[in-house]
Amino acid sequence: MYAKRFYCIAVAAALVFFASGCSDGTQGGTSAKEYYDRAFSFAHAGNIEEAINLYTLAIEKDPEFIDAYYNRGVMHFFHREYRRAIEDLDRVIEKRPDHSMAYASRGSVYDRIGDGQKALSDYRKAAQLGDEDVQEHLRSKGISWQ
Repeated sequence: MYAKRFYCIAVAAALVFFASGCSDGTQGGTSAKEYYDRAFSFAHAGNIEEAINLYTLAIEKDPEFIDAYYNRGVMHFFHREYRRAIEDLDRVIEKRPDHSMAYASRGSVYDRIGDGQKALSDYRKAAQLGDEDVQEHLRSKGISWQ
């Protein structure tokens, strides 16, 4: 239903919007940003497991690196680790409740696991926060988000 469309949106969001990262986290050796950038490269190449491992290293270096949680959550989704995807996306939403893409992505996870009610709730929240792709999709289904 909604999952196919938002599956693509989640990938695009993870691999385009957050490519720059936002943290340095240099606690000796490789920085959180360097791990993040390497993870992005692996994700872009389709090596999901290595991307997850590198996002995890970025998070270990900087536990407040919200973009790494977001991207790792998306990678967990692709790896069919839905519980882990939800955990990471919950963390993003907890720290940045205005993160529309986290709601849209978590909605995709809920949709994939068959929880249409939670999926729709997250899609509506993403639309309320201004996610135009989600708004367009809901509008095409005749669903209000106001």
